[in-house]
Amino acid sequence: MLKDAVLITGAGQRIGLYLAKQFLAQGQVVVFTYRTERPAVDELKAQGALGFQVDFTDSASLNTFLQRLPQRVASLRAVVHNASLWATDAQVNAQPGLLADLLAVHVDAPYRINQACRPLLEKTSATTADIVALTDVKVADGHADYAAYLASKAGLASLTQSFAQAFAPHIKVNNIAPGLVIFHPEDSDAYRQKRLAESAIPVEPGEASIWQAVRFLMDSPNATGSTVSLGQKKA
Repeated sequence: MLKDAVLITGAGQRIGLYLAKQFLAQGQVVVFTYRTERPAVDELKAQGALGFQVDFTDSASLNTFLQRLPQRVASLRAVVHNASLWATDAQVNAQPGLLADLLAVHVDAPYRINQACRPLLEKTSATTADIVALTDVKVADGHADYAAYLASKAGLASLTQSFAQAFAPHIKVNNIAPGLVIFHPEDSDAYRQKRLAESAIPVEPGEASIWQAVRFLMDSPNATGSTVSLGQKKA
């Protein structure tokens, strides 16, 4: 049975993968979920991380994961809600069921994971345990093309506020709201310049910015119910 593990959802690529590697490099026990088999998943497992293949849009898949987790994990130091589904409103309007999938990934799954993991978090040997959710900096202002996506992320942000009250004082619950983190390899130079021009600080901060925010929240003795915003658009 694994003790004082960090659970990261959606760690098969990009930010989740980076966070998992950083925790492993520090000697931290890592448990992670992934949706799709890929070389990075095998790499994490080879480094000692425990992986569960889960589709958060499938209630049965999530149920199976929540039943199996306490069979392998005795206690949790933290849960990081990184799993995300991105879609434009045009895609939501064209694909029946996509709105439900957004809500499943960003609201239903984190809600149920928090409830199921509470006993494991309360068993940590650390002074406090942590839940950290990754939302989106645009939740505060909205966006004409991403109403459905941002509404689902706003639901996740709201969950952190309620769970911060419900799980205190032994479990801290916080939110990281990133803007631009890292470009996709296929993003054009024109798109990159456009996105950078929108930011008050026009840099591509990279996954390290998320890692630094996660560490800040976990290292803080009393930060709970808070939002760390990363990135700000120009006035």
